[in-house]
Amino acid sequence: MRRILTPLLCLSMAACATIEPVPNARPLSKTSIEAMGPTRLSVTGSETGVSKAWFYTQVNGGGAGMIGVIAGAIAAAIINAAPAARAQKQANEVADVQTVQALNDSLVARMKDEAAKAPATSGVTFSEVVLTYKSVTPGVLDDAVEVVSTYTLSEDSSVLKIVAVATYQNAAIPYKTPYTFTKSVPKSETKGPLYRNTFTYYSTPLPVPTLTPELRERLIANIRESARDAAGAPPVEGSTEYRAMQRELELANDDKLTPNEISLFLTREWLRDNGAMIKAEVERAQAFVARYVILDINRTAIPSVNGEDELLETSADQRTVRRIGKGVEAGSYVCSAANVTNFATYGNTIAVAKSTVAYIKDLKAAAPKAAK
Repeated sequence: MRRILTPLLCLSMAACATIEPVPNARPLSKTSIEAMGPTRLSVTGSETGVSKAWFYTQVNGGGAGMIGVIAGAIAAAIINAAPAARAQKQANEVADVQTVQALNDSLVARMKDEAAKAPATSGVTFSEVVLTYKSVTPGVLDDAVEVVSTYTLSEDSSVLKIVAVATYQNAAIPYKTPYTFTKSVPKSETKGPLYRNTFTYYSTPLPVPTLTPELRERLIANIRESARDAAGAPPVEGSTEYRAMQRELELANDDKLTPNEISLFLTREWLRDNGAMIKAEVERAQAFVARYVILDINRTAIPSVNGEDELLETSADQRTVRRIGKGVEAGSYVCSAANVTNFATYGNTIAVAKSTVAYIKDLKAAAPKAAK
């Protein structure tokens, strides 16, 4: 069997190796820019708002068959109950000070401001800036630049990451790859948007607290508080929520802070002064996105996976804007703080505020009535 599998594995790896990588960014050509001219820009409204990242722990059962599956499911439920509840509560709290409606309206306003500054003499200009929601208007908009943004608090709540993806698709102008390939053109390069790029903003990281006896006591109090239900009642002894709380309390007595534990303290910093800090970072991020989307849409340089990073801007506080030069992210833009040594993680799942879910649900329900 080994003699059969090894050649097959080699053939599979060889087939994968023949796919030549190209950057995700797709710049417009001069011809496409001239053909587009004044174009509508649609800010696709965020339907998650500021989501809270957290890590879901997978658990394999200790036994074989259905018993092992059930045992793993029970263990996973206990381990993940507290982090899930905490992330949900934090997402709810953040949404109270930074609503999804405010996020979307402010990005539209920023886009309009930047579009108004652009010279109307040549190239792609934005004749109209609108707000659309995919739950209300599904599918790709034809002949319109679409900007989709996501807002995520890191696993430990130290960093707010904002990612905007801008695309343009036009049935009358199909995409043609500007790259040459030694073999056949990859399927991914035969379809998709005419223009595409990514703009990522990382907030200035909040300092991670140092574990002290006093901080441990605050952590234990926060864990107990987070375990309470919507009515303020503590978990019932013996329940999954109770066992999850007990596990969290045991972890709180060790000598290190996990990302989930750190988030208990740092989320409070984002909420301070009615969310002043998170609002300021969102405003700065949206200004960056609006400025560079408007500039990049008229840039025709074709990125290479073997290029070099370009420093485009350095602000007074040493925050930089770079255009990535290497790999599949070549051509994309990143705005980040200076001298960052500890990089945040973003778990493998997110929590969305209940108020945000309700807001989007109401928009969707009202759409047919508005269309009549």
